[in-house]
Amino acid sequence: MGIDRNQLQYFMDVAAFRSINKASEHRNIAQPALSRRMSQLEYDLGCDLFIRSTRGVDLTPAGKTLLKRAASIIRQLDDLRDLPQEEEADGRNLRIGMPPA
Repeated sequence: MGIDRNQLQYFMDVAAFRSINKASEHRNIAQPALSRRMSQLEYDLGCDLFIRSTRGVDLTPAGKTLLKRAASIIRQLDDLRDLPQEEEADGRNLRIGMPPA
């Protein structure tokens, strides 16, 4: 599974609230689903992002590094989403292709 924009946003929410439960309430999604998304993100990146405890979560050094970059990554993804509309407005078409995985 690849990392997507929502996963990064959820990560930022968990970091801000220092709680998966509070972040899930904020996003109105089930806590187990959000917890799975965070575990999947850790798996995809190959590192622990959180130190989990009964009081919530703290960020590991890798989590702190990702937090510093996550907002920028989200902005870049949003810019890519807007790019085809900008190209069409110029009368040109943009095609992005990827080989099958």
